[in-house]
Amino acid sequence: MSTEIELRRIGPLAELVLVPPDGRPATLDHDTLDALDRQLAAIEQAGDAVRVVVVRSVSPKYFCVGADLNALQHLNTETIQAWIEHGHQVFDRLEGLPQPVIARVEGYALGGGLELALAADIIVASEQARLGQTEARLGFITGWGGAWRLPRRVGPARARELFFTGRIVPAAEAATFGLVDCCLAPEALDAHCAKMVQDIAASSPTAMREFKRLVAGAPTLTHEAKTAAEVGASIACVHSADTQQRVRDFLKSRKKP
Repeated sequence: MSTEIELRRIGPLAELVLVPPDGRPATLDHDTLDALDRQLAAIEQAGDAVRVVVVRSVSPKYFCVGADLNALQHLNTETIQAWIEHGHQVFDRLEGLPQPVIARVEGYALGGGLELALAADIIVASEQARLGQTEARLGFITGWGGAWRLPRRVGPARARELFFTGRIVPAAEAATFGLVDCCLAPEALDAHCAKMVQDIAASSPTAMREFKRLVAGAPTLTHEAKTAAEVGASIACVHSADTQQRVRDFLKSRKKP
């Protein structure tokens, strides 16, 4: 049986929850990728009714440990291309959501599981989390964007070390070089994520979309193109009815009685 992906809606929050069978670690195969793709489509259809997306597992021991063993057994020179392209398509869709995406990592995030977390905007981890790009130990490389997303997060030198050794890193260490953005005691994780969701949901959805677009495109832009991009994004914000109302409310609150 494959790991299922449940979509749980709580007000402005959409949770993508990995639910493995029989308490086993969450893994990824074609069926799980298809399930994730369907839930991403549902989030896209919800539009601004969803303001924040959290990716998490039901298990405190395992976020996701990567490819399912059955999937690995069927990889060969004829099937590997479809496997890689499938994962890229789904993870790129996750990364491309207009809403901020938070990966809430407890337990092990290994191989493709870490690549899943890297497709999020923010990674919040429990002190008990362990993270690693372990593909080289099985003779593979990252197949779903990790070769680009990991260096973007931690820099090329650190990424090489993690790729080459396949080392599994405690979350506290990962936080020191930016692989995770926050490392907390397990009992503090829920409250921290809830506060982050609350703060993001209180911000403008137009601004969130434009920030994501600007940050994603920045590495490939010239200075002039970056200026033009911020001009275009600012025009989109000014044009937004939500922004216009926020400005009116702010100015009204600043008026003296």
